[in-house]
Amino acid sequence: MTAGAALASDSEGVTILHENGEGKAANPGRSPMYSMQAFLEGKLKLEEFARSEEERPTVPHNVFDETLPIIDIGALKDGTPEERANNVAIMLEAAKSWGFFKITNHGVPLEVVKQVEVNGKEFFALPMERKLLVRAPDFVFGYTGGSPLTWKSKWWLEGLMIKVTDDALDELVAQVYPDEGEFAARFKKDLKSFFSPMHELSRFIVEELTQALGLERDSFTRLESPNSNCTGRMNHYPVCTDPDVVLGIPPHADTQMLGILYQDDVGGLQVLKDDEWVGIKPDDSTFVVNIGDTFQAVSNGILRSSPHRAVVNAKKDRYSTIYFYGIDNTITLTVPTELVTEDRPLKYRPFTVSEHRKYIVDNEAPLHSARHLLIDPQAT
Repeated sequence: MTAGAALASDSEGVTILHENGEGKAANPGRSPMYSMQAFLEGKLKLEEFARSEEERPTVPHNVFDETLPIIDIGALKDGTPEERANNVAIMLEAAKSWGFFKITNHGVPLEVVKQVEVNGKEFFALPMERKLLVRAPDFVFGYTGGSPLTWKSKWWLEGLMIKVTDDALDELVAQVYPDEGEFAARFKKDLKSFFSPMHELSRFIVEELTQALGLERDSFTRLESPNSNCTGRMNHYPVCTDPDVVLGIPPHADTQMLGILYQDDVGGLQVLKDDEWVGIKPDDSTFVVNIGDTFQAVSNGILRSSPHRAVVNAKKDRYSTIYFYGIDNTITLTVPTELVTEDRPLKYRPFTVSEHRKYIVDNEAPLHSARHLLIDPQAT
């Protein structure tokens, strides 16, 4: 899954490079320059995105493993007891072993998904000066043209991180489309038509997994609040003349409880499974779900937040849209006592989502980001 939304953060105290080239502590009034933005503006060369030999992708964007489990959401909601039990069992096992699974019969109309994709393409095709009107301050909501320039890792993508509230969407479209009222209204309407059902779908999946763990169904979703980090994100991975040496997003895990991704037909999402990179085949009938660090930690490590990455290609731009579901950013989260046993002692310390997000940004999206939440960080 993509890191951008996972890295949405207040970023307090993070040092990033601003347009004047000075490294200063981030604050809401300043905005960093990003890697892809710098490349598109002729300020960064392709070779500066090159990964080390060990980091370079060895699996092409269009090579896929088709064994990722598929869960029938319709059967979970309206199936027979046997169908429901079977899908719950498959989903729980996938969340433990893969940290990823696909969902079908999810109830989100394909035409809604496709229209959001079209709108995203139109946004990313705008001149840079238009996109920069909503540039994300300190890697939070708005346009992010890659990774901050001070990061060693240079990401080959641009993204639009979206706070899905009426006020935030009104502000977004007013800044980008001040003279295009009809398109602005449609842009906002389409986003709400997509992200509203994605929110409910996310809650449903979190509750199904929570119940499958033997907990009260709403043990975690009742912790949702106005401070929750529920965000939408559109990603654009431009074609690259040397795709074998760069990464759209390097290996990372996501912060929140859960993410749900729609990807176009190009391919590029890869998941680390049993120490091998596995390509996830795109198709219009399914979404891709992944477990985030928060869910891994509060489940005492029963569920898996798997590293994943995005690779690029030389022939066709890739687009994806994702919804990240999170619970309250500021309350202290602890592992439920029911998930601590003699065979599975307590593994994760108390933490807040904000603390974890700050750690990820401060450490430039480390591969196994949840390890710092372990009581024994040296444990694996």
